[in-house]
Order: sequence, then structure tokens, then C-alpha cells
Amino acid sequence: MLVSLLEADSELYNRGIVDVSYEYEKMYVIRPQFFIPLISLLSNEAKKSADYKRELELVRRQNIDVTDFEAKLEDFKDKFGVNYRRAADRFQKAIDEIDKSIEHLNKIKENLIGSERNLRLANDKAEALTVKKLTRGNATMKEKFKELEAAKPEDDAPAGAEED
Repeated sequence: MLVSLLEADSELYNRGIVDVSYEYEKMYVIRPQFFIPLISLLSNEAKKSADYKRELELVRRQNIDVTDFEAKLEDFKDKFGVNYRRAADRFQKAIDEIDKSIEHLNKIKENLIGSERNLRLANDKAEALTVKKLTRGNATMKEKFKELEAAKPEDDAPAGAEED
């Protein structure tokens, strides 16, 4: 800003603020009476510019906050997803192991039931076993039992000699 009293008769400079930036970068020529109004204009524009800068910085921070929030949210989603998949895999493995254990226990149960049937059949056969059945078809044993019966008196008959 150039404050000048030179060329007092010049209509150009007497009108107010003159922009001479075409010759000198960022230069204005004024008369002394326009100095205070020009300073007021510059001050007001500087205040507006500062307000705009503050608002711009606030918006920029909010954008950064939103961007940071979005990034943190995406990070949380990713980590949660990884943990969920791991937990789901472990859960499925546990279910599979339980199924295998149930299958194994069912096989053991079937074996025990089969074993119990075999023991019951063996017990039934043992209970149905008599001396008569043992000696059937064996002439030697029949004669030995007859000899035993004949050798003992009838009231002392052997316990295994009863007929079924």
C-alpha cells in the first residue's frame, strides 16, 4: 500500500483506492484520507478470512474424525469377523467331536447289548443243561449212571440223577 500526496491533480488517484498490481505485484495507491478506511477494510477481511480458516479447519478435523471413526469401525468389523470365524470353527469342531463321541458310545452300547444277549443265551443254555441231556447219545455214561443208581439205596438217590 502506497500512501501518496504526489500528483495532487490526478483524477485517478483522487477517486480512492487505485490498484496498480498490473505494474507492481499486490500494490495499491491511496491518498492519506483513505488510509484509515482501507486499514478497516483490510482488518475486516482478515477477520473474515480467519473465521473462514477456523471453520475450514473445524470441518477438516471433523472429516478426519469421521475418517478415523470409519477406519476404526472397519478395523473393529474385521477383527470381530476374524474372532467370529475362529469361534465358529472351534464350535463346529467341538460339535464334530461330540458327534464322534456319541457315535463311539453308541458302538460300545451295541457291543455291550450284544454281549449281554450272548451272556443271557449262555445262561439259558447252562440252566437248561441236565445230566440227561449230557448223557444222551453216550452209552458209556448211561451205564455208569445206571450202575450208580443200582449201587445206592433208592432213598439216597444222587441229586444229579433225577430225570427231567
